Amino acid sequence: MKISNISNLFCALALTLSLASFTTDKKKNNEEKTAANAVAFDAALYKVRETNKVKLSVNKAADETLRIILKDKGGNVFYSEVFDNNDAKYRRVFDLDKMNDGVYYFELFYNKEKLVKEVQIQSTSEKLISLQ
Repeated sequence: MKISNISNLFCALALTLSLASFTTDKKKNNEEKTAANAVAFDAALYKVRETNKVKLSVNKAADETLRIILKDKGGNVFYSEVFDNNDAKYRRVFDLDKMNDGVYYFELFYNKEKLVKEVQIQSTSEKLISLQ
């Protein structure tokens, strides 16, 4: 009888350890899948050298929609676009040569996130464009 109790104890211990490792592996796999599927919503605004143009670059998930709006301080919309292409990268060059002096905002909406990039334009003998 003692041998059967010991073997039952070992079987119960082995079963418990295998179930514990299975749940740990399942949690780790779910975390890895979530991290792999989660693409960071990131955007950058660059001034094109020796021009009055800026380049907007946005990285997103391939199947998600991105909305881009260019506004001034007063809320007037100068550009609006919905980018729902299957491409994960959005790249666009904006010519600010005909824009008046002032502060402008690129508002980017992705899923439930909003990202704002600021552009300041000042005219001297040439236009001065600074990015914030």
